[in-house]
Amino acid sequence: MDYVKYIRDKVGHSAINLTGVNVLIMNECNEILLQKRGTFPLKWGLIGGITELGESLEDTAVREAKEETGLDIKELILLGTTSGKDCFIKFPHGDEAYFITVGYVTKKYSGELLVDGIETKELKFFSYDDLPNNIPKSHLKFIEKYYAQSGTKG
Repeated sequence: MDYVKYIRDKVGHSAINLTGVNVLIMNECNEILLQKRGTFPLKWGLIGGITELGESLEDTAVREAKEETGLDIKELILLGTTSGKDCFIKFPHGDEAYFITVGYVTKKYSGELLVDGIETKELKFFSYDDLPNNIPKSHLKFIEKYYAQSGTKG
């Protein structure tokens, strides 16, 4: 069941709260995996997405990582949350949402990177100093928090 579609059928374009996750997948060089999105907002960003009805946040992280990267992730460590007015998005088709997002980090993954060419246009590991300029602010908060807590900058 597509939870967001179900809610949108009830409330139209009105603002709603959506809960989701972002995952920082780190390699052995302490570089972060970013996704260049093929859909809105067409920027580089963290792996992640919206929870489905009844789905745990951890299961959402695992599912989204598999869908967006082809990787199987494990040993998720809670990084923090973002929410509030800074997390408001108005989509091009008119839908409005306030995102409540939980961030996780992992260095444990297996599999091969897989780009679907639709939702994901490119996947690449970046060092902190080489991060692209067009990353959403809410994603940058998680990235900066991780590097501040780890005491390293890739």
